[in-house]
Amino acid sequence: MKQNYQLVLEKTIKDLQKAGKRPSLLLHSCCGPCSSYVMEYLAQYFDITIFYYNPNIAPESEFRFRAEEQERLIGEMGLGVKYQLGKYDPERFFTLAKGLEDQPEGGERCFKCYRLRLEEAAKAVEKAMLEL
Repeated sequence: MKQNYQLVLEKTIKDLQKAGKRPSLLLHSCCGPCSSYVMEYLAQYFDITIFYYNPNIAPESEFRFRAEEQERLIGEMGLGVKYQLGKYDPERFFTLAKGLEDQPEGGERCFKCYRLRLEEAAKAVEKAMLEL
C-alpha cells in the first residue's frame, strides 16, 4: 500500500500544534521557484533553513546566479526563513553521471543526483546538530 505523505504531514503538524512545538526544519532546495510554496506553507509550523545545493548546474556563474535568486526570494517572502549555501562541486555530479549521459530525464542519472543532493542535506543537518 502506498503512503499518502500529505496526510502524514497534516497529522504531524496537528500533533506538533497540540504539543505546542515549533521544530526546526532544514529543507533542500535546487532552485527558488521549486521552494516558494513549500516555504510559504511550512513556515507556518516550522523554523526553516533552506539548504541550496545543486552540483549539476554549470557553469559556476549560473550556479551563483541561481543561489543568489534563492536567497533573494527568501528575503522577499519575509517569512523568517534562514538560508544556507552548499558547496559548488560539479565534479561530484560529473563523477556520478559518468556513463549515464544518454539517460533520459527522470532516469538513473536523475536518481543518483537526487541521492547526492539529499545526502549532502543530511550532512548539513548532522553538522548543525553537532554545533548545538
